[in-house]
Amino acid sequence: MSGPIMVVEDLCKDFAVRGQGRFLARSSTFRAVDGVSFAVPRGGTVAVVGESGSGKSTTARMLARLLEPTAGRIELDGEDVTHARGARLQNFRRHVQVVFQDPFSSLNPRHSVERIISAPLRYQGIEPPEGIGARVAELLERVGLAPEHARRFPHQFSGGQAQRIGIARALVLQPQVIVCDEAVSALDVSVQARVLELLQELQADLGLSYVFIAHDLAVVRQIADEVVVMQGGQVREAGPCESLFAAPQMAYTQELLAAVPRIPVDWERRRRENLRSLKRVR
Repeated sequence: MSGPIMVVEDLCKDFAVRGQGRFLARSSTFRAVDGVSFAVPRGGTVAVVGESGSGKSTTARMLARLLEPTAGRIELDGEDVTHARGARLQNFRRHVQVVFQDPFSSLNPRHSVERIISAPLRYQGIEPPEGIGARVAELLERVGLAPEHARRFPHQFSGGQAQRIGIARALVLQPQVIVCDEAVSALDVSVQARVLELLQELQADLGLSYVFIAHDLAVVRQIADEVVVMQGGQVREAGPCESLFAAPQMAYTQELLAAVPRIPVDWERRRRENLRSLKRVR
């Protein structure tokens, strides 16, 4: 089937806000996401970016049906899943999975890695032909861990390794879309690069589509095909990644790009000159 794998139209989310004190007890609502629309290409990546409080993570949670939208529409493969319930929601979860920001808070510390990764299979009542143990071992190897790690617990891993476990759990149901909610922001820069490479390899091998939530535009430029820029719950600018980086139209996008650290093109030459100067001083 051609066309985008996921379509989001005019998505909105309101939260109730309760007043405090005797004279401020009247409740009101706060609109965290207001009329967000974009499409996710098959086998491609849409990055949703913005500063803290822009509404990007709330949008991610609605796309994964972890939050109920107040208004708008979410389509997966041409089917309206905005308010799916029961068996339809369970089927939706087979096709859309999430990798969370903090791997340690999203992995149950009391459960072994095998139990963590296989939990979605048990929830869906799926028994792989090769067996659960074999599926878990295969996924551990695919994300760069060893099969014997299945017997360990989350606290026995580094942050990067723990995030690989989270990625393996997201893969176990063979989904079409993975929502990465700040999936590398809690990791060191060198670890970020390796996890991003893994995500790109998995996308190429499995045809995955990503919705990549991030505030780091340097990371976004490495992985995204399309970029959606959010501010105050609304989309301020959207377009192909390279076009948006080359010629951002909105002042807010320009400010975000200006905050990205850049290495000067002559950095290597200047580094060598500095080293020669230091040697002369010595």
